Amino acid sequence: MPTDLQHVLSPIAHLWPMTGRASTRCWLAQAVRRELSRLGGLVGAERAEEVLASRLQRRIDRQGPTTVVSLQGWLLTRGLPQKPGCWSHMCDDGIRLDTGANCDSCACLVEDRRAMRASVVANVAAQHPTLAREERRAEIEWQLQDRVAHEAAMALVRRERTVQEHVVLVEAVQRRREALAAAESARAASPCADCGIADAGGLCLTCSNRRRTEATVTKAVDLIVALRADLDDQSALAALTEQVERDTWKVITEACAREGAEDDTSRAYTERLIAERLLNQRRHAALTHLESAGPAEAEAQHAYRTALRKALECPPGAKDRKAAEGASVKARARAARRLLDDFLSDLHRDRAARAPVAPPRAAWRERCAKLATRPIDEPVNSGDRIPVGDAL
Repeated sequence: MPTDLQHVLSPIAHLWPMTGRASTRCWLAQAVRRELSRLGGLVGAERAEEVLASRLQRRIDRQGPTTVVSLQGWLLTRGLPQKPGCWSHMCDDGIRLDTGANCDSCACLVEDRRAMRASVVANVAAQHPTLAREERRAEIEWQLQDRVAHEAAMALVRRERTVQEHVVLVEAVQRRREALAAAESARAASPCADCGIADAGGLCLTCSNRRRTEATVTKAVDLIVALRADLDDQSALAALTEQVERDTWKVITEACAREGAEDDTSRAYTERLIAERLLNQRRHAALTHLESAGPAEAEAQHAYRTALRKALECPPGAKDRKAAEGASVKARARAARRLLDDFLSDLHRDRAARAPVAPPRAAWRERCAKLATRPIDEPVNSGDRIPVGDAL
């Protein structure tokens, strides 16, 4: 017997010499190890050996006085396979693998069968009250077999319906995958929206970097304008925005020229990196400037005093003062970020408020009345046609 399987095979240790040749013993040992590995995925490797040993002991006890003629056949067909009595994958001979207790699902199935038999008995007693005992028993068995056959047929129908639904689902998933693949192929073959180069997936790498650079430059410009501009003076605001944007692009162009980018793709990528670096620098400088502002200073002082009041020692020690200073630094940085967000929000809100508003479209009643006065043969201009979404 293999050394690592002595505990698992202890219930059939007296039958192990029946294996005969060494190759047969190795073959059976591999089958036992496979079952141990499968049980390890259900109950854990630490309990797999105990569960399998209990199964073999239970199966050999049920063998009773019948002699095991072939250990190989008995082990592969009766000893090792799990035999659930219900739908649960943790059930084995009506016993839970994980807890070792009786399986509740099996008990539920037993109660269902008992309820079915009680229903059939009550039905026969109501339909044939004068039958003799033997005739009544035969009638009960006949109706019970008919009920079981009917439920088996219904279960078969449900399984076939489930199989058909699964096939339909698989086909739908496959069609969806094919549609997505076709859409992705069409998207990849579409030209660039900016430069028109073929097979660019709607936007080539160069134009994508340029768009990201423009968006980053806009954010970098807004950082400067939000801190310096007077929102009440629109002419000064427009002039400052134009000047800062021009200076920003000049800085990016000069830095890109120093990098020595040759082709358009590398130049666009370099400009994007420079713009992102410039944005981070301006944001850091803006936060540093706002940390010294009055609101940030007041927030820092308040946090410092609050931390000292919460100190356990009186007067506060060096450790408490260091913690208070750390809280003050965090409060100052938090106040600076909030101030910067407020400045940017005010700038964006002012731009949105001053943006030109499209004139409201006339109501359908007025448009229909106007169109009704036209002659029937008069062509309708394209401007009279509106998208369905706009009409709704």
